[in-house]
Order: sequence, then C-alpha cells, then structure tokens
Amino acid sequence: MNPLRVAVAGVGHYHAAFTPVYLDLIKQHGGELVAVADSDLALAEDRARRFGGRAYRDVRRMLEIEGPDFVIGLGRHYEMPEIFRGLVEAGVPFLMEKPWGTDAATVRELARLAEQRKAWVATPFAFRYTLWAETARELTQHGELGRVSHIRFRMVRPGVQRYRDQDSAWMLSRREAGGGVLLNLGVHGFDLARYITGEEPEVVSAVTSNAVFGLDIEDYAAVTLRTPSGAICHVEVGYTYPSAAGRDDERVVATDRLLLRDGDGGCTIVRAGGEERVAEPPGYASMWAGVVADCLGRVRRGEPPPTTPQDTARAVGLVFEAYKGSGRG
Repeated sequence: MNPLRVAVAGVGHYHAAFTPVYLDLIKQHGGELVAVADSDLALAEDRARRFGGRAYRDVRRMLEIEGPDFVIGLGRHYEMPEIFRGLVEAGVPFLMEKPWGTDAATVRELARLAEQRKAWVATPFAFRYTLWAETARELTQHGELGRVSHIRFRMVRPGVQRYRDQDSAWMLSRREAGGGVLLNLGVHGFDLARYITGEEPEVVSAVTSNAVFGLDIEDYAAVTLRTPSGAICHVEVGYTYPSAAGRDDERVVATDRLLLRDGDGGCTIVRAGGEERVAEPPGYASMWAGVVADCLGRVRRGEPPPTTPQDTARAVGLVFEAYKGSGRG
C-alpha cells in the first residue's frame, strides 16, 4: 500500500523534533511526511531540512496546496485553537496534541465544533498505549479487575531548561501555555482516571507550587480525584527531577482483587496468591509510537478515532478545576 501523505501543523511544538519526535514517527509507521507548517517560517524550514517535506508559514495554505490524507496538529498552546478550527474546516482527519487551548471554555467549544462537524480528531493520550493501561482495560472487560480502591499516577521529569533548549520557551509562560506541569503532564493522569474506571471523577483537593523555578507556571502539582463509586485517583507531576537523564514515575491501580503496577517493559499483577509478570510482546508500539501507528491504521481502514472530543474536553476541564481548587483561579 502507498503510505498516507501526512502534514504536520505547528512544528514549533517541542514534540515535533524532540521526544517523541512526531516527524520521525510518521515515517516509521506508514506515513510519508509531505509538509510542515509553523508561524515561525525559519523554524518550519529548519524542520523541513532535517526531516523532509515542504515548509509553510500558513497552515491553511499548506492544506490547500498539499491536500494531505492526515495531519498531526501541534503548535504553541495559544495557537492551537486556530489550527484546530482550520483542520476541522478542511475536513482532514487529524491528531491534535493536548491541551487544544489555554482555557477550559475554549477547549469545550472546540470539542462541540468537532462533534457538530463529525470531524475525525484524536488526542494522543499516550499512556493509554501501555501494557499497564491495556491490561487494566482488558481485566475490566472480563470482569476481573474488581472494585478500584485507588490509582496512582506520578510523572516527575527534568527541569524547565529543556524547553528553552528545544525552541519552546513559550511553555514557561502561563499566558502562552495556559499552565505549567499540571496542564502539560497531569492531564494524562486525569485521562487515565476516566479511561480505567469508566467514570467521571471530580477534584477533591489540589495544590500547586512554583518553588523550584519561580516562574508564573507551576513546576509541581498534586491532585486528588474521586469517582462516583468512591475510587480515589492521585495525580502527582513535576518538573523537579534533578538530573537531565532520568525521571520519577509510578503508575498503579489497586482494587479489592489485585494490584497492577506499570514498569520495565510491561506490567506486574499482584494477587493474593503471588505475582504475575506480563511482558510487552516483540514489536509492541507503546506511548506516542502506539498513538501514531493506531491513528494511521484507523484512517487507512476507515475506522473511527481512538478518543472522542469529550475525552479531551473533560480531561482538560479537570486540570482547570484543579487550578481553581488550588487557589490559582
């Protein structure tokens, strides 16, 4: 089969050319990179030289000329709503990085627009593409997970200098990014709380801090959610890991039957009778690689997207509810 012709809008986002490097993932998973666009034309031209495709300043112009089969929408957070609307109007299937905007009301409006126009749009909630999350869902579907007591999601990454080094200093401005580590990383934990429990949680406590870097975005946050059935979800995120090469992560689901722990290329299921280690199968595409491979495959097969617009609107909405609960407003 011929590869899908893929364009990328908003390559000023660090994920375009830095981990997970969308511009490479496209080529690795059945796509042909035909064009890139960014409001900073020099940056778009740099990405085109390094990864291929033609460079554009204007996203709509790129869509008119190139007519891609699929688009990955990135961009600085404050630019995302305009990019999103342009992609919906063009009628092209697209994957749009979270958070889609810098406030909850705008994200809700974009979700409604996508639903009204029946747009093919997905959000890369990459932690759904882990054996841990997939095992939790499979156990749920077979009635084996049990009643969820609590979920722990901790994601603490190296400090903020990396965003300056990756042409994304805008990430350190509340006005341009909408928030800090809670909006950037914590949204994954909020999505997983909904994805695994199948319920709509509410924020019961939240605290944020900018004590390490003193910026107007938070560099640490801890939030507790509770679902209608009583499951507690702890989300802890930070830009406070001291080394540039490392992280402090933990993902756990605890129920009345078992404990499911992520890590080391698979997951561990702990039951009363002992532990079972489940390893990733050969060739398993996890995280963002899994997202790109899945979305390209679905578009090729004419299948619906893996997430809904409301998945994104609700997860982002929880972030801003947490900000309000923390006193940020």
